[in-house]
Amino acid sequence: MMADNRKGFTMWFLIKGSFWFSLVLIALPLLDSGSREALKDAPQLEVGQSMSAAMEAFADIKQICVRKPDICETGSETFAALGVRAREGARLAYQFLDTKFADAPEGLTTASLPEADVESTAD
Repeated sequence: MMADNRKGFTMWFLIKGSFWFSLVLIALPLLDSGSREALKDAPQLEVGQSMSAAMEAFADIKQICVRKPDICETGSETFAALGVRAREGARLAYQFLDTKFADAPEGLTTASLPEADVESTAD
């Protein structure tokens, strides 16, 4: 029973995370004037109606695991498999970057500050 609860929690977390991530993506063009120009011919967004529809969809999604637990189980297993693959991809990317940038070339100059004379700065 504990595994079912954890799967439901994981699925619910992913649904909420997807919702908030989508909101961030929708809001980003508001910060860029070039995006505003590109979106001037786009369909207008009615915030009140959109929020009402989102609240109804949200309430319906909350009940999906109760109505069809197999969907949540399959979704949870899918996201778990994707998470394992993403972790492996991150490990490979880290190894690739580590081999490319781990050893600095001999003649490389970095942006470091010279050591300050402690006695002269104390006065």
